[in-house]
Amino acid sequence: MEPMIVSLKDVTFSYKGSKRQALKGVSLDVKEGECVAILGPTGAGKSTLACVINGTVPRFIEGKLTGDVVVDGQVPNQVGTAQMASRVGLVFGDPDTQLFGMTVEEDVAFGPANLGFDYEIIMQRIKRAIEDMRLQGLEQRAPHRLSGGQKQATAIAGVYAMLPKIMVLDEPTSMLDPEGKARVFSIIRDLNKSFGMTVILIEQEVDDILELADRVFVMKSGEFVLGGTPKEVFADVDELREVGIRVPGIVEFGNLIGADRTPFSVEEAVSIVKSGAFDVLSDTLASSGPNREVDASNERAQDITPIVEAVDLEFRYPMGVKALDGANLKIYPGEFVAIVGQNGAGKTTLTRHFNGLLRPSAGDVRLFGKSALNEPTWKLCSKVGYVFQNPDEQLFCDTVEEELRFGPMNTGMDKDKMEEAIRDILLDIGLDKYRQVWPRYLTKGERQRLALASVVAMEPEILIVDEPTTGLDWLESLQILDYLERLRREKGKTILIITHDMNIVSLYAKRVVVMANGRVIGEGTPREVFSQPELMEHAYLRRPQIADVSDILWGEVLLTPHEAADRLKRSSRMNREVAGK
Repeated sequence: MEPMIVSLKDVTFSYKGSKRQALKGVSLDVKEGECVAILGPTGAGKSTLACVINGTVPRFIEGKLTGDVVVDGQVPNQVGTAQMASRVGLVFGDPDTQLFGMTVEEDVAFGPANLGFDYEIIMQRIKRAIEDMRLQGLEQRAPHRLSGGQKQATAIAGVYAMLPKIMVLDEPTSMLDPEGKARVFSIIRDLNKSFGMTVILIEQEVDDILELADRVFVMKSGEFVLGGTPKEVFADVDELREVGIRVPGIVEFGNLIGADRTPFSVEEAVSIVKSGAFDVLSDTLASSGPNREVDASNERAQDITPIVEAVDLEFRYPMGVKALDGANLKIYPGEFVAIVGQNGAGKTTLTRHFNGLLRPSAGDVRLFGKSALNEPTWKLCSKVGYVFQNPDEQLFCDTVEEELRFGPMNTGMDKDKMEEAIRDILLDIGLDKYRQVWPRYLTKGERQRLALASVVAMEPEILIVDEPTTGLDWLESLQILDYLERLRREKGKTILIITHDMNIVSLYAKRVVVMANGRVIGEGTPREVFSQPELMEHAYLRRPQIADVSDILWGEVLLTPHEAADRLKRSSRMNREVAGK
């Protein structure tokens, strides 16, 4: 029998003070040099499992652990995390918990230096890690002055530079732009295939896992509910949906058209259609997602005054970094706009000017047609609500109910109106049963919803949500975006989201604004933006794979598997009608 570098047998774990089992009799064997992906909704136990493998649980994160854990011939709970560091490198989902150096270079150097390597080797590894993670030019910048994506890239680089035998990555790409994600997955592939490193990857990016992983396991409520090769697992579309995993667009397309085999790549999907190896049985394929509906409110007359406008906006951070370089943007009432671009493009910096969190070095910010430069921040916040990328940065009250009450109280809202609004919002966003709960006890998805709700409670006319889906599973992401879309439709709110998720852009955005190097370099509907390869390349964006399939087959960009299946159905019907004449 082939030896296993990671072996877990009937592992159960409960956190200190909790009766709930985070892991329930989990067994997992990983061969040396294998790449194993673990999927599952938020709270499934994925991160707990990662911490068990490197010994953080229960050495630092206390609780009751039972079962057998052997990693590279060692029992992590006995030898300790320090001894496991050279064997198991762990990249956390939240980079802020992993960055502590004074500079990016220092942070990346910390691991190799503490493993006792020579200076030349340490510098070689730092150089390679920084180059591969696209961090050149940021070597001397303080980590806390990086964008969210740059922080995550730095955290990965710090572990990557150690070149451990086993690399455990807990959602390493959740804050990265599409090109950055592709680069990380390329690095993981090289480490695994070229250098034989064992990789355990916890991810939500199902499209990339199809080609990367040797085996895939799906967790739910502390247990494995699916396991096998990527083709075996992703072919079980119904089970994936039940668990809450996003079905890859290519796989869903194959399922919708009744393909004789499940496609797992653009090439396979195109081949199935061209060979006629499908059977579109349904006369009507339901549309999918809010963006598929006719939306008259998005049609705007040229003479409407923008609700928000950036005019030749420039901004330098105190350390001299120029984040905005003449940015211009107009947002109109009732729009749902997605702002996209690579990490460090200036997306967050730009939007933080709209409610006074930042003040420009040059240029103007206009709200409702008037300059907002001299308006106090507290006054702007009542009109423009801002939800941070990390909800923990804006949650500080003792209970959920107090979080929602804080904003309206400080903007002078009538008490009766405030209490009515809080009651309705808690019900609407599914947090009513947590009224008296300390926010830190909530899951990441629940905290994200609470942060959004606390801003909505102030009744701003404009809502800006920075990376609303970071760290969330697919169902939680849809819940957040569905809620934003309802606010736009039913209450007339203007919605801006900053996102790297092109699937979310396809489903919800009515207009896409593309940024690069501190400027707006393009805009249009998702279909228009995805149809401009030079613009996509300049902004380090990757469109959904279904857009590649439809472009190859019909020379047009379609946004969802349902759209592509509808297009194929129409083509098949026309071909049958022509053949029958």
